[in-house]
Parts: sequence; C-alpha cells; structure tokens
Amino acid sequence: MIRGRDFAGMLRSTRPGVKYVILAAVVLLAGAVAASLSSFLPLLVVLGIVVGVTVFILVYRDIHLGIVLYFILNLTIPQAGPGISLGIRAPVVGERGVHFNLHEIVMAMALAAWIIQAFMKKAPWRERSPLTIPVIVYVLVSILSCFVGLINGSIPALTLFRFVRTTLFAYMFFVVINNVRTREQLGQLMAVFLVCTFLVSAFGVLQQLLGQRWSEMVAEKFFGRILGYPKEVNYVAGEGLTQVYRINSTFLHPNTFGGYLAFAFPFYISLLWYYRRFWMRVFLLVGLAINVFCLVYTGSRAAWIAVGFIILIYGVLGLSDRRIVLVVGVALIILLMLVVIIKPPEFIRQRFVSQSAKLATTGRLIQYQLAWGFFLQHPIFGLGIGMEGQEVVEGNIRRTWVSVENLYLTYLVSQGLVGLASFLLLLAFYWALLLWVRNYSLDDPLLRYGAEALMLGMVGFAASNLFAAWLLFAVPMITLFWFYIGLAGSFYNVFRAQKEGW
Repeated sequence: MIRGRDFAGMLRSTRPGVKYVILAAVVLLAGAVAASLSSFLPLLVVLGIVVGVTVFILVYRDIHLGIVLYFILNLTIPQAGPGISLGIRAPVVGERGVHFNLHEIVMAMALAAWIIQAFMKKAPWRERSPLTIPVIVYVLVSILSCFVGLINGSIPALTLFRFVRTTLFAYMFFVVINNVRTREQLGQLMAVFLVCTFLVSAFGVLQQLLGQRWSEMVAEKFFGRILGYPKEVNYVAGEGLTQVYRINSTFLHPNTFGGYLAFAFPFYISLLWYYRRFWMRVFLLVGLAINVFCLVYTGSRAAWIAVGFIILIYGVLGLSDRRIVLVVGVALIILLMLVVIIKPPEFIRQRFVSQSAKLATTGRLIQYQLAWGFFLQHPIFGLGIGMEGQEVVEGNIRRTWVSVENLYLTYLVSQGLVGLASFLLLLAFYWALLLWVRNYSLDDPLLRYGAEALMLGMVGFAASNLFAAWLLFAVPMITLFWFYIGLAGSFYNVFRAQKEGW
C-alpha cells in the first residue's frame, strides 16, 4: 500500500517528461468525465460539479482557506448560489423553494473537511471554550422547542426546515474555534472583514448616487441572472407615493443591510488603535465615512438606534481608557445627532412621518400586542419552532402566528422564557469573554481592539433587533452571527494561550 507521503515523494522524483504525461492524462480523464456528464446534464451543472470538487480539495488541504473564502462570500454576495423550486405558489413564511447560498456551501465543505481530518487525527476537535456550554444549551433548547411545536400541531417538514435554517448553523462555532487558533489568522480575518465591508458599503454609495433605476437594473441582470439571487427577495426598495428610495447594497433588504453596517461600524473605529500605518488609518476613516453614509440612506431606524447605543458605549470606554481623541469624536457625533434631531434632513424626516413609516409603526404595535398575548398563554416553552404561519386555537378563537419585528418577543412566543433565557445566556458569555480579552490584552492591540470591535458590533446587533428579527429570518445574518460567536471563542483562546506561554 502506497502512503500519501511515499506517493508525493515518488512524484517529486519522477522525471519532468513523465510528470507532464501524468498531468495530461489526468486532464484528459477529467475532460472525458465532464464530456460524458454534459451529454445528459446542463453545462452549468457540470461546471458547478467541477468547481465544487476543486474547491473542496483546496479546503481540505487548508481549512483556514475555506473559512476565509466563506467569510468573503458571506460578507459580499450573501444570497448568491443555486436554488431549487419546490413549485409552491403561495409562499410559506416567505419560502417558495430551497436556495443554497455559496457561503453556506463553502462552510459545509469546511465542516466536512474538518470532520474527516479530525477522524483521521489530523485536525484538533477538542478545543475548549467558555462559550461551548451556552452554545450546547441553546441547541438543546431549540431541539426541545421543535418537539413543542410538533405537539402544538406544527407541520414536521416546516419545523425541520426552520431548525436547519437557524439553529443548525451553530456548527460554525465549533469549526471556527478548532481551526482559527493563531493571532495571525485573527489578523487575516479582521483584514478580510474591513476590505469586504468597505466594498459592500462603496456599492451602497453607488446605489445612492446613480439612483433607483440603475439599482434595479443591477439587481435584475447581475444579482438575479448571474449570481442567482432568489426572485422573491431580489428587489429594490424604490421611491413611491408613500415611501422614499432606500439603498440595500448586496443584502437585499435595507433593514438587513442596516444591521450589517451597524455591526461593521465599530471595526472602523476600534482598529484605528491597532493599525499604525498612515494609509491604513486613511482607509479606516474613509471606510467609516461611507459606512455612516450608507447607514443613513438605508433608512433603517433600528440600525440608527443601534449605532446610537454603540456611540454612547464608546464614550464610556474612551473616558475609562483616556482616549481623548475618541471622547472628542463621540462628543462631536452626539452634537451632530442633536442637530439632526432638531432639524432633520428631508430623507430622515420622511422615514418618521411618511405614510409607509406610520403604517410600519402601527403594524409593529399590533404585532407586539398579538405576540404578547400568545406569550402570556404559553410563557414557559412558547408555541414551538415551526408554528410560524400555523393557526393557533385558544378556546373557540383561531389566530395565526407569523412573526414579530422584535427578536426577543419572537423568542418569547416561539420558545418561551426558556428559549429567550438560552439566547441571552449565549450573548452574556460572548460579551463577558470579549470584555475580559479587551481589558487584559494591554500589550496586544490586535486582541484588545479586535475584541472591542466584536463586542460593540454585537451590541449594535442586539439593539437593532429590538425592532427587527433579522437573526431568525435573514440567513446571511444568521450565518454571520454564528461566525462571530466562533470568533469570540477564538479571540479568548488565543489570549489564553499567550498568557499560558508567559
């Protein structure tokens, strides 16, 4: 039996002419397989298979490469990928079929590669983290909630679908903490995050400058036809009699894009104290400017409130750390916000007084009342996962539970106090871990300010979800959420390893 190392050594010792013959034979064999497949499969399917196999080989050789590729795809083109229509004419909770996002496919490849290597004892799989227990508790509570939903009459297929599209992504936490284990890897991921969010924000600026028609053309021809964005969600929030034109960049909905920007906002501030080179600081300041520009023109009021929370916390951190520049910057931003509140620009004013804004506010209040009633009747375990869109019978009254634009109230209805407690426990450990790393990494700017940015980004996420439920219903945000949870674990583990090394 020839081992991998022996085979590699044999190839290295082979004469160049023989190598070329072997390479040509492999290429011809691959071409023959592709040609035979193309005789009964569409060309795009054949190309997809070839590209998929190639990517998996690369990911298997370097799992960190797969993680970086996933991160790039999730941050830039989160809804790109193939889809399968199930022929559902009336959408069930917004779904007409199954869509496979590219970033999900790549991360699944990283998971498969990691499991195979861990089984062969070539990759670590027992990396410890204080976050492990909260993650496991959250998953177990979600499984329990699935059974609660089935008891209450949910459709089994819908329950499974909702679980797969939300809780199952927790596997990303374990992939990240076991494969992102060095300071250099964390630095690479921070750089990837900055570049990708910069590009996505720059595209948002183009949307605002070139207008609604250009955005609609790009959405149809590029996102829809080339990248495979689902038709049901690939739209532009255009201007009309009741609303203003709002940008969404590559994240489909302006509110989802606003949440994405709110999370990215602190990275352009905190990492100013990590990067010392002049051109990098210019890049961060320009990135901050276009981030704020896009935040305004998403028209996402929830994201505006989230950024307000982040700015206030920055003021406290600046005072405690004696970062005078940060304190002055926060003071100027607060003054500017007061001016905007007193005399708002027309776009911002319309987001509060237009007919669509008033209808949205009224609709939310009605949702809150309905959801609160459901919660009071099922306070401990809730209605269960998979009850979205199903009739709930209370006495002789039939009511339908769909969702509510408040993440925490949605948890209370779907999973009750137990479910909300498990989610808040996860967030509490996340913040505690990063705060610990930030406060005790005085001599390591990457760990200190990277942890600060991750911590405040999740503050923005938590605050904005007071008025939305992006975590549950926007897959790009779900996957990013679990990736950030994994990054928090990696930051702590790298910090702990450095301390033990001393």
